[in-house]
Amino acid sequence: FQARVLAAIAGTGGGKTILGYWWLHSRMEAYPGQTWGVAEPTYPMLAKVILPSSDPERPSLLDYFKSVGHHPEYHAVDRILFTDFGKVYLGSADNPDSMQGAALRGYWLDEAGLMSLLAYETALQRVSMLSGQLLLTTTPYNMGWLRTEVAEKAGTEGIAVESWRSID
Repeated sequence: FQARVLAAIAGTGGGKTILGYWWLHSRMEAYPGQTWGVAEPTYPMLAKVILPSSDPERPSLLDYFKSVGHHPEYHAVDRILFTDFGKVYLGSADNPDSMQGAALRGYWLDEAGLMSLLAYETALQRVSMLSGQLLLTTTPYNMGWLRTEVAEKAGTEGIAVESWRSID
C-alpha cells in the first residue's frame, strides 16, 4: 500500500476485480469518511461488471460491501454508493472530463487497459490533492500507455506492478 500507483495486470478471470473490491474496502476502513472513485471503461461495462456482477463467482460491489458490514446505499441517479466508511463515485472513463471535480482519497480503474491515457492522468489528478492512491486492474490488452507509463516504470516513481496468469 505504499506506492502511489498499484497495478494488477493479469489474465482473464484471474481475480483482478475482486482484488479491486478488497482494495477499496480495506482503504475505506483505513481512511474512514473519505471519498473514493471507481471507473469502468464505459457505463455499459459498469452496469455489467460492478452493478451487478456478470460473474456468478463474484458478488456485485453492493453485495460485497453488505457482506463486510458497510451498509451500502446506492443512489443510481447520481451513481454514488454511500457506506458507513465513506462514499464512492461510480463512473465511466470513456469521457475523462466527466471524471473531474472531486478530490478523492483513492481511485480504482477496472479494465484500465481499455481506457485512454487521459483517463489515467485524470485519475492521478483526482487523487493527488489528498496524496491518495490509484489502483489499476486490467488484462494486458494492447499495452500502449499501460506499458510506457506503468509497467516500464514499476519500482520507480511510486509505481508497483503485480502480474499473474489466469490459472494462478
